[in-house]
Amino acid sequence: MNIICLDIDCTILPSDVNYFGRTEDSLHILEINLKRLRMIIEKYDFKVFITSSWYMLLSLKDGNLGLKTDREDYMTLMGYGLMKKYIGKYIIGLSDGNRDDDIRLLKSHVNNKIVVLDDWDLSEHNSDTCLFIEMNGFISGNVGFKIDQFMKK
Repeated sequence: MNIICLDIDCTILPSDVNYFGRTEDSLHILEINLKRLRMIIEKYDFKVFITSSWYMLLSLKDGNLGLKTDREDYMTLMGYGLMKKYIGKYIIGLSDGNRDDDIRLLKSHVNNKIVVLDDWDLSEHNSDTCLFIEMNGFISGNVGFKIDQFMKK
């Protein structure tokens, strides 16, 4: 199985707070990233495993992504809605709270090919079957190129 281990905050959802002021465009960037991510998912038949701390806000039951919190802040509600819209049907799992353990477990299955998208340095997991790509806010063409080269191996 081809699996993307996905972090959310700072990886595909950048902060609105910057050194030059508040931008208020992070949800727009999240939507662009999710559109690009869905294209990658569909091209290589990926499933998504959420390694982000968002696992505390989300639920997954019978393949249906849900929101398990009563938080009503705009960022959580809109972020969840965008994830459900673009990648919800591809999500197969949520972290138990330790992304290193999540990746190790997914790597232990012989036929899994894993791409890790995160802003933390998880390069220790790189192998013939696992590719870590450090991301800070945007799925660029360079990210797509790295995934393409990895999948062609």
